Amino acid sequence: MEEQGENKDRVQRVPFETALHYAGYGWFQWLLLMSCGAIYAVCALSTTTLSFVLPAAENDFELSSSDKGSLTATPLIGMCVGSYFWGNLADARGRKKAIIGALLLDALAAFLSSVVQSFPAFLACRFFSGFGIIGATGLIFPYFGDFLSLRHRDVMLCRLEVFWTLGTILLPGIAYGIIRGETFNLTAEGSDFKYSSWRVFVAACGIPSLLVVLLLIPFPESPRYLLHANRAEQALHVLQKIFVVNTKLNEKDFPIESMISGGDGDEEEVVSADNNGNETKAPLTWNQRWQAFWIRKKMLVTPPYIGLLVLCCFVDFGLMFSYYTLMMWFPDLFERFSQFSSLYPDVSAGVCEVSLKVRNESNNLLSKSESLDDNVYTHTLLVALSCLPTALCLGITINLVGKKLMLVMMLISSGLAALGLNLVRSSLENLILSCVFEAIVSCTEAVLFCVICEIFPTKVAATAMAVTVMCGRVGAIVGNVVFGALVDHHCVVPIYMFGTFLITSGLLCIILPKSTRPERPQ
Repeated sequence: MEEQGENKDRVQRVPFETALHYAGYGWFQWLLLMSCGAIYAVCALSTTTLSFVLPAAENDFELSSSDKGSLTATPLIGMCVGSYFWGNLADARGRKKAIIGALLLDALAAFLSSVVQSFPAFLACRFFSGFGIIGATGLIFPYFGDFLSLRHRDVMLCRLEVFWTLGTILLPGIAYGIIRGETFNLTAEGSDFKYSSWRVFVAACGIPSLLVVLLLIPFPESPRYLLHANRAEQALHVLQKIFVVNTKLNEKDFPIESMISGGDGDEEEVVSADNNGNETKAPLTWNQRWQAFWIRKKMLVTPPYIGLLVLCCFVDFGLMFSYYTLMMWFPDLFERFSQFSSLYPDVSAGVCEVSLKVRNESNNLLSKSESLDDNVYTHTLLVALSCLPTALCLGITINLVGKKLMLVMMLISSGLAALGLNLVRSSLENLILSCVFEAIVSCTEAVLFCVICEIFPTKVAATAMAVTVMCGRVGAIVGNVVFGALVDHHCVVPIYMFGTFLITSGLLCIILPKSTRPERPQ
């Protein structure tokens, strides 16, 4: 009887944040960080694969600068279409299922794109690669964040950025090992079917997407999503599992037996596990799911969320217009500097002058070299390594400085670095400024994602993230097309556009609120 009384005292009617707090913070969150981090690293690898394909595949497809712009823009178009699809799928069917489906589609598209022989078919495959990988990129933050209490959320989400940097560091290593030399050139002599080393590289970049699916499978669906999907028993069971892993105690010792799903709406609803006789709700019908879908959409287009969504979309548009474009074109620009140095030894020139002269000389050559200069790999690796200190410090500084101030400072400083590209006069100066730009801007979207996770309610957070990411990819599409069209003869124009967009976005972020959510336990 006494034991029953003690158990009864432990039954608490608490909000989800409080229940998550009681589940503890420890081994479970760190293991999940490793798994989500590996997925985010693969997202970086897949997203930047084409940066080495641009100079390497130039001969096979006879690419002009405009063709290269179209090539880098095509997966981004897939990302724009896919981001909204995966966001709605995640809100309707769950974060974990959507992430796994996105990774599998990306792997399939990578393998197919390595074997197709025509440029239009290659573009189609890269479209579906972008369609797939954006699902994992945009959803990994909401998924991981749903397992973190407010006290640890910002720091742990920012630690994901370290893994993105690791993915970009890994890319030039894979490219150097496969594209360089003739070892992986599998094209048979006299055969019309080409399987050159860069195609092997594209296929190799699809393998990690399959492997990280295995890392995610052991982990549960987001408990916050389960709670809002009226699957309260499963949500509570997930929290009990987290409690067991973190505390090494028994599930029966978990002190929470019922939760309040309120906080994102006007009413509070008590949901609980039924092993103690508490009432649980039945799963939603398809009609209820459809009604919930439109309720979520209406919430996003009403104040204050519509204004916040537009602002976040503009910021990500300007950010990705600059960051993604330069990230994809850095290897090609490094290759142009290498060619310029061999054509004009001891001659100083800026980015625009180098691009113009190398393109003119390239048009006059009957045959072009199929291999990339070794400096392309080393310089790209150095640019990726420059992001590591920033990524490592991000988790520490974000709580000290604050997300909003940090976002403003990073956008404005990266905009100034982009404008500085017009002033460089040598390959070394270009490399140094590229490292500065990449080190700052590479972590900026992670800070923006942290802001989105905080200012939007759970039931629309994934959709808000997806719409923001979609707008960012539209910016990247426009940036790549504009840069590809102007890099040879008017490259000063896109460089000024990069700086202007970043600085303007930084100034607009000053009006962002700290949070629109009610106070919750930490």
